[in-house]
Amino acid sequence: MENALPGKRIIVTGATSGIGQATAIYAAQQGADVAFCGLTEEGSAETIRAIQEAGRRSFFRALDLSDLEEARTFTRNAIDFLGGLDGVVNNAGTNFFHGVLGATHDDIQRCFAVDFYPAWAICQEAYPALKAAGGGVIVNIASIHAERTFAGSFPYNAAKAALVALTKSLALEWGRDNIRALAIAPAMILTPLSSDYFSRLDPASKELQRLERHYPVEHIGSPDDVASLVAYLLSGINLFLSGSTILVDGGISALMESPRDP
Repeated sequence: MENALPGKRIIVTGATSGIGQATAIYAAQQGADVAFCGLTEEGSAETIRAIQEAGRRSFFRALDLSDLEEARTFTRNAIDFLGGLDGVVNNAGTNFFHGVLGATHDDIQRCFAVDFYPAWAICQEAYPALKAAGGGVIVNIASIHAERTFAGSFPYNAAKAALVALTKSLALEWGRDNIRALAIAPAMILTPLSSDYFSRLDPASKELQRLERHYPVEHIGSPDDVASLVAYLLSGINLFLSGSTILVDGGISALMESPRDP
């Protein structure tokens, strides 16, 4: 797929590393101008350089998306810079893993403040611009945990399930305006966040190999595995796809029980 997003104007949150960074760069390489944000400036220069090397325009702001007024302001400023809007990728988020009994109200609030509420606020701000453009696409990066999880993944799984529910509501309510909404549910993707997790294990390589054997494809995913799908969805090649959650999981969701280690 080449030049799939010629002249498209795209917002990507959390694009200074991992899936978001890969998505912003891939979108630019496919012809899009990209506005993106990150919690800090770390990693932003790499994203900006790659977008500019693709010959596209970039806009960046460092901000804490849990401040919803900041999130809304970023969205409005990004739309002004881009001169309109054709797509939104709500990718920003982080892990909040607790057991149900051990989770506090503050834990749940912090999780939703990062992993859910900003996506809702950004969609609200993006709606007028998407409608004015004659339609567009919203892609929410959820997680396999929204549907298939394990003990101790609360409230992260609940926030990601809420993101899937938001996607369905967007598709139903805004479809008449030619705005489509999709969720992507990745399984294990090797991002800086997951790499940091493995680096704290002893030995890290053994745990990574064990996980890789757990997946039917016998490897875990890369950010590009998600970014390439996002670009396809943003392209508008398929205009009948909306309200769905697409698993990017190496076949793990088809597995009934864990295979035994050799």
